[in-house]
Amino acid sequence: MSSNAARVYAVTGAASGIGRAAVERLLADGADVVAVDLTDEGLEWTRELDRVVAVAGDVTSEETNEAMVDAARDNFGRLHGVFLNAGIPGFGLIDRAPMSMFDKVLDVNVRAVALGMRAALPELRKVDGGAIVVTGSTSGIGADPGGWTYNASKAAVINMAKAVALDVAHEGIRFYAEGPAPTETGMTQVIRERKENAETMRRAVPMARWGEASELAAAVSFLISPDASFITGVALPVDGGVTANTGQFPTYGARH
Repeated sequence: MSSNAARVYAVTGAASGIGRAAVERLLADGADVVAVDLTDEGLEWTRELDRVVAVAGDVTSEETNEAMVDAARDNFGRLHGVFLNAGIPGFGLIDRAPMSMFDKVLDVNVRAVALGMRAALPELRKVDGGAIVVTGSTSGIGADPGGWTYNASKAAVINMAKAVALDVAHEGIRFYAEGPAPTETGMTQVIRERKENAETMRRAVPMARWGEASELAAAVSFLISPDASFITGVALPVDGGVTANTGQFPTYGARH
């Protein structure tokens, strides 16, 4: 039996991709889940599932984050952990991209994560071994051409998770960031439709393939569980080896 059985978790960005895969994995583990995304339509896939409560709303608002926590407490009696996964991309040169795009990316990718942490902490203090996982990125560990908005947001959220981990570790509450590399999700669909770009990114991964959302969800399942009870403040790349490479030489995967 999974150590996540009979526990209660919330997942943002749950309509598709890594968020949906995390909801599915946690359910398979035996947990109860609050699934959060922007619209009811995006969460329609959860309607026929047992042990899931859907919350539609904008994660950049305090009200949505409070509603997420209230849904866990009111429907399942408690909250053991949260996967703060909602995020958006942003690309363009710094002297050409509008600052409004930068503001939006930071609002969703950073401020919303802070709001989720603030909303969840009071409930996590009531249980033994609460945890929060945030979606960082290999793009928050290194940088990408034209990706300054996204890079800045993911670097910020990774270090936020580490900093808050230090503040609450003595309370037994754990914080993590996971760092996906190229992963097959809705957000990367545009890249994958451009075959040459998708192949270039595949060849940059030492394992010579794109990741799958279920693989990211497996990492979340472990980090958020009691099995990771003596791990905190960690940014875990789930990246097929991308961050292990200096980039100076082609990997063996790039030759295939």
